[in-house]
Amino acid sequence: MRFTVWGSRGSHPTVLTPAAIQSKIATVVQRIRPIDLVSQDARERFLASLPEWLFGSTSGNTACVQLELNDSNQLVFDAGSGIIGLGQSQKMRDPAPMEYHLFFTHFHYDHIQGLPFFVPAYNPQVEMHFYSPLEDLHETLSRQMIHPYFPVTMDGTMGSKKFFHKLTQEGVELYGARVIWRELNHPGRAFGYRVDYGGRSFGYITDVELLESDFEQNRANARVFSDLDVLILDAQYTLDEAIEKINWGHSSFSLAVDFAKAWNTRRLFLFHHEPQYNDRKLEQNLQAARRYAVGIKGGALDVYLAREGTTIDV
Repeated sequence: MRFTVWGSRGSHPTVLTPAAIQSKIATVVQRIRPIDLVSQDARERFLASLPEWLFGSTSGNTACVQLELNDSNQLVFDAGSGIIGLGQSQKMRDPAPMEYHLFFTHFHYDHIQGLPFFVPAYNPQVEMHFYSPLEDLHETLSRQMIHPYFPVTMDGTMGSKKFFHKLTQEGVELYGARVIWRELNHPGRAFGYRVDYGGRSFGYITDVELLESDFEQNRANARVFSDLDVLILDAQYTLDEAIEKINWGHSSFSLAVDFAKAWNTRRLFLFHHEPQYNDRKLEQNLQAARRYAVGIKGGALDVYLAREGTTIDV
């Protein structure tokens, strides 16, 4: 298995402003030495030496993660603005996929806003399968694609074959992968997912304001949370902000580390980044999370930012 992050911002898309781009360029220029400009190789080495927060951007698009089980089969989690790039990328595949399985954590706008612009969904030969534990999946997704909000309807011009699946407590098996879910603490209800395939395990758990009950070592929690090789987890806030924003439905990076340690996670990817944070602030949060992970009890835990455009083996 491998996953690709197509969007990891929370709440709304975040673009690099002209001022932010100018600031990055000015900082890069300040770091250049004459020796860094003597050849193409020297210039490339210099660029490769720059920190990730400076050379590039963590994420501008909202939530969408693609999980490729193998070279032929894939699952998709959420349809924020990141799914637009995923759709465009599918045109480059040969053969292009004719079947998509899309799992929704919930239906806040930052998790569905890209679906009307997902190019494969307009191909009459494509099958689109939508999954949620909630009953009204079809109606909920269709409502954002009606006049006066959008000129194209889900059941009209969006011409793909569509199938809507209500998930039972047992989950679903696809391509030999087992997908199960657990309800999360988030306004309006949300659900986290676990995928087991080929002896590896992947967790996608956003949006969630973690509670003491999520740490309880019981069977229902362990079934979804325990011993994950990769966990993508809501870590929108610092601890101080999480305290200020109780009941907003999101967690801090420190609580995300606590949760990952409690459930014996191997690699944690901080997700649903606060839209007001710039790349440097996100990097500072990452370094703080790593220091915290080293300083508390529990097994070894590697901590990363979920960066848009990265593809990582599970």
